[in-house]
Amino acid sequence: MAEKARRRESRRRARTGQPLLEWIAAAIGLLLTLAVLGALGWESVKGSGARPPAIEASIGAITPTPAGYVVEVELRNRSSATAAAVEVEGELTKADGTVATSTTTVDYVPGDSTRKAGLFFQDDPRRHRVDVRALGFAEP
Repeated sequence: MAEKARRRESRRRARTGQPLLEWIAAAIGLLLTLAVLGALGWESVKGSGARPPAIEASIGAITPTPAGYVVEVELRNRSSATAAAVEVEGELTKADGTVATSTTTVDYVPGDSTRKAGLFFQDDPRRHRVDVRALGFAEP
């Protein structure tokens, strides 16, 4: 009797086929998979190209601290290539021509992104000329 009920259930399932919701879910899964594979394929073909990282340094906030002043530096990478160990230098030039230099290293600046760092100075940077620039980088 149980065998007969199983056969009847099996025939009923064969007649009804897969539910529509199951087909819709499978189609969505297929589309998502194809989209991810397409994006990965495009990135592998396009890559970062021969363009090296293009790091621009600009001055942000200047904050007094007990030890002096901190000049916040914003590093913007305008390339799709990633830069590691980015060296940043800031020069504070006083009216009498003396120069104070501060440097820092930013571990990682991904392509098309922004990172922040800080440079320390003894004299008030708001009263003098401050120039910042990226000195160099390493490939990750």
